[in-house]
Amino acid sequence: MNRYQVVVTREKPFWVAVVQGLPGGATESRSLALLEGEVRDLVSGLTDVDEDAFALSWDYGAAFPDDVAAVLGQVRIARENLERSRVEYERLQHDAVAGVRGEGVSVRDAAVLLSLSHQRISQIAS
Repeated sequence: MNRYQVVVTREKPFWVAVVQGLPGGATESRSLALLEGEVRDLVSGLTDVDEDAFALSWDYGAAFPDDVAAVLGQVRIARENLERSRVEYERLQHDAVAGVRGEGVSVRDAAVLLSLSHQRISQIAS
């Protein structure tokens, strides 16, 4: 799957998106919420592929002063780390539930061990 880097700037009242490495790959929108659809339509039209056949990476840094851009970057990294941690936590939860239940520990006791509700233990175990 192709991935396109999109650099976003602000030219009030517009959000301007430039698709790196794609000649003619620029569009604008008054709403940031609508910009992805505009960019997908643009890339699809320029490359003759379906809108869901490629990935977009977004860079909003140029739209803000350096301090704000830095914080936005930190938020993005923190969110990615949080997602990785969540996935790892869920895997460990599953392994722990399987392990203690495999040792004959009751659902309610497993709930105490893992600081979860007995209902959640049952969900994980199924």
